Amino acid sequence: MDVLIIIVFIIAALFAAVIINMISNRRKIKRFELKLRKNFGKISRIEYNPEKSSSYRGLFIRLFNDSDFFVDDITWNDAEGETLYTSINKCYSSCGDEFLYYSLRHINPDISKEEKDLYVSQTDELIKNEDLRVNLQLKFAMLGKTGKYSVFDYINFLSDVKRIPLIFFFAIWAVYALIIASFFFDVTLGVCLLIIWMIVCVFIYLYNHKKVEEYQTSFEYIVRTLVTAEKVAGMKVPFYEKENKRLIELRKEMRSVKTSYLSFIKQSNRTGIADMMSGISALFNCFFMIDLFFFHLMLKNVTDKDDIYEEIFRILGKMESQISIANLKASFENTCVPEFSDKKIISGKDMIHPLVKNCVPNSFEEERGMLITGSNASGKSTFLRSVLVNSILSETVFVACAKEFTIKPSELYSSMSLKDSLESGESYYMAEINSIKRIMDAKDSGRQIICFLDEVLRGTNTVDRVAAASEILRYLTGENVITFAATHDIELTYLIEDVYDNYFFREEMVKEEEKEDIYFSYLINKGRSETRNALLLLKIKGYPKEVFENAQTLSNGFLKTGKWQYDEG
Repeated sequence: MDVLIIIVFIIAALFAAVIINMISNRRKIKRFELKLRKNFGKISRIEYNPEKSSSYRGLFIRLFNDSDFFVDDITWNDAEGETLYTSINKCYSSCGDEFLYYSLRHINPDISKEEKDLYVSQTDELIKNEDLRVNLQLKFAMLGKTGKYSVFDYINFLSDVKRIPLIFFFAIWAVYALIIASFFFDVTLGVCLLIIWMIVCVFIYLYNHKKVEEYQTSFEYIVRTLVTAEKVAGMKVPFYEKENKRLIELRKEMRSVKTSYLSFIKQSNRTGIADMMSGISALFNCFFMIDLFFFHLMLKNVTDKDDIYEEIFRILGKMESQISIANLKASFENTCVPEFSDKKIISGKDMIHPLVKNCVPNSFEEERGMLITGSNASGKSTFLRSVLVNSILSETVFVACAKEFTIKPSELYSSMSLKDSLESGESYYMAEINSIKRIMDAKDSGRQIICFLDEVLRGTNTVDRVAAASEILRYLTGENVITFAATHDIELTYLIEDVYDNYFFREEMVKEEEKEDIYFSYLINKGRSETRNALLLLKIKGYPKEVFENAQTLSNGFLKTGKWQYDEG
């Protein structure tokens, strides 16, 4: 009778826990669903966290190769790529995280028009079909993320894991069976033996689990990915017909990796929608080591079929990352599908930077090269980054933040925000000439490129800078290159006006209550800048009067005589 009461009590407790979990989870999902609907079509600048970068770069590193073009680190940093990615990203799974990052850095100039049109139509459908989009997001949120590292980081080391013979686990469970059998002879003895054995199992589990914990995280994620693939394919989304069919085919190829034990594995590493069952599963695993058993059972199957898993990962990642792109498109009144031209051209109508708050729209059209002048803080660098960012978005995810945007498929390079390197001992000037040299090498290869330069050779003296910059910029012209460059050196606007179109940003002086200030329109104009504001800014910001006046005298004297000298008086 006592045994029966204990068994009934255990069953009732488990049943109550399941019911409570179901109710709690349903409420949590409902709140999450409302959040998804409310936040769609909203984007804001979010600074990236360097500590999280290793979790989403795995696929990019795995697929990086020399035959395709990937936006290099210098250009990516100039575009504030990590912040751009973090701000755009609305993914709730590692599949989406990693594929979005890979997509934004991978440019395929040879992609077919059909592939582009399909990608665009899919993101448009995700905007229109709210219920379907939210349902997909819930599936990906249940998949969750791997945590600190990419799943591919772990897969690379799975072959090094020391395997435990499966007979070990059967022996553990056999002891449990014997102890439970003892309940029918002596309940008190049985309970004592059970407690002792459970404690022993916890120590055995913790010792062995620690050795494979990181690898187990990836394996658990692989299984959840396969479950998600089945669920997503089962939705039969009409505009993902090709992807659904392929997911089913790939899942059959990985049939040896079972998903039936998913409810037993530890799920505490998920960062999507977790539930109470995660804690129950973790406790169950401590006593019975179910997760360790299936980990070692499936280890070989996973390592032998990692290429199949990668394709499943990429298909799911593409689907979820497209929700982020749909969100980007829905966040602005004016976004467009870029036009890809066979003619050497890049142009934009009412183009903005997606991460600049209240960004002033600018329009331009360029076929040879653009040299931009203007006062400090007038908008030169922001304009360069706006064109660069929209070029990246156009060539990777086929959207531009503009009413119209036209570009010839090109490789993108920049040299804008370099720094001295204390580790390598490389000065700013050395870093800059190395950076520009890689662009010249790309131009020499004959491939079509678009490049962006901000203050060429700012790390050296004026005479050498103007002389060298004029020749560098002249070299970066031709049939296969369009260069956008910003400079304070007005001399360049005359030296290379035969191969570059001059543009400038202007400012206006305003007076309010006898106080001077500068107003910037941030609108680009054709021609060269005729104004300077560096010294005036010193005055406006309250620098000592003698500093401003003496600097103004020196500047005026140089402009008249071509020499730097103090007034002897």
